[in-house]
Amino acid sequence: MILLALLLATLGTADLVRPQDRAATRPQLARAVATGTAVLAFGGWGCGLSVWWVLLGAGLLAGWVISTPRDRTHPWPIVALGGAALAILAGSAHAPVADGWLTSWYDSLRIAALDGVAFERFALAAGCLVFLVESANIIVRMVLAGTDAGVMASEQTLKGGRVLGPIERILIFSMALSGAYVALTAVVAAKGILRFPEISRDVAGRKAEYVLVGSFVSWSIALVFVPLI
Repeated sequence: MILLALLLATLGTADLVRPQDRAATRPQLARAVATGTAVLAFGGWGCGLSVWWVLLGAGLLAGWVISTPRDRTHPWPIVALGGAALAILAGSAHAPVADGWLTSWYDSLRIAALDGVAFERFALAAGCLVFLVESANIIVRMVLAGTDAGVMASEQTLKGGRVLGPIERILIFSMALSGAYVALTAVVAAKGILRFPEISRDVAGRKAEYVLVGSFVSWSIALVFVPLI
């Protein structure tokens, strides 16, 4: 699981430092790749992983950043990312185990809430949280862009989507992970109440489609990681 944790943290960090409200320039893309690679190298070093895993991860990172510009409408980056995650899970029995100074530091912590929580499980949860902030926004936007141009136009009129989305995903992920399903349901209901006034004024139904598709994709991303932790 440490490979998946590092991959998610690497992509999530890179996406956090590149602009999402406009097309990124080459220097900005290079900065994103460099930042993500630095996180990957630090994590790989701390977990005692071979340099080859770091190089492979850096290649995946570069491919993700280059293939996910703001105007991307094709789903291939999502398919490739899903394939990479499935390959990591399928080969988990033969994957390296985290065993470095970072794991030793984690084991030395005296935090009651972390008692009985393995380092790789903690690392995967942390990687998921980083990924859910901005990388998940990119996936949601690509799915919406592939539906209808009119639907994507609603992005400019619905307020707070890029801010509410990450908060909503992190809450849903955390609540599902802790088994607080009643609170999770309340968050979903609150989203509907919050968006209802704007949706009800849209005669064409574009905003409703934007909210429904975007919400379901966003929630799915948040929930798909829960069984792995």
